[in-house]
Amino acid sequence: MSIMTLTERQKRERDYYNKYATLHDPSKQQINLAPVMNVLNGIERRPWNSYWAIYEFAINEFTKDSSLLDFGTGPGENALKLAHIGYNVAGFDISDKNIEIAQELFKENKKTGNFQVSFAEELPYSDNTFEMIVGIDILHHVDIEKSIQECYRVLKPGGKAYFREPIEVPLLDRIRETKLVQLFAPKSVSFEKHITEDERKLNQEDDKIINSIFPKTKRHYYFLFARFDKFFREGSDPKPSRLEKLDYFLIKNFPFLKKMCGTVIYELEK
Repeated sequence: MSIMTLTERQKRERDYYNKYATLHDPSKQQINLAPVMNVLNGIERRPWNSYWAIYEFAINEFTKDSSLLDFGTGPGENALKLAHIGYNVAGFDISDKNIEIAQELFKENKKTGNFQVSFAEELPYSDNTFEMIVGIDILHHVDIEKSIQECYRVLKPGGKAYFREPIEVPLLDRIRETKLVQLFAPKSVSFEKHITEDERKLNQEDDKIINSIFPKTKRHYYFLFARFDKFFREGSDPKPSRLEKLDYFLIKNFPFLKKMCGTVIYELEK
């Protein structure tokens, strides 16, 4: 992939993640496989947690010899978890440093994965290649229409894609954008808080685009009161969140609350 083919936004994303990768190399850390292994072994489920839930969706859809595309693989942590399910995993990322780390991570864990440098809007795969696509916190970094069209192209007929994404809640996001709130919770570029210059939450127009390309679209909603967890819990806290459990109960029993949720898992079927 020539550097000249990248847009200015893509260059910024590449440069950010090349630097971010050097600061957060997962091969130097203990990767938590519980969201996959605990479910596979019947030890624990957390359907109220959007990260655990997307892995469980992938587990439920798994069939022998299925191929899976980790859409925006980053340094390979998610890909490694998905490989433990049994999928033949391929992944791409705009950051060459991320791809190097992902390859090393799979080598260290004795897993086979096919990783390459690319970007979401022009995938280096043939039509109808994958039974499954999984993307975690990726669509809000890319051109939605081009990326979802590419998703549709490389997915096999009958295949599914799952994307976990932050979404706009107009009322709450207007409050979030006020100067007072940003004084205490800034949204400027940060390696510590993992914020890039161009990222944004998905909005109603993005939702319409996704639905136009994948008419068979389902949405699973999360993050109602759990958005306040950051004031009470460390991000690395391994214990289940009580607020996420509360959200799960409320959303299930009072569907109108979905419009106030801050996270969605898109379930797309070709």
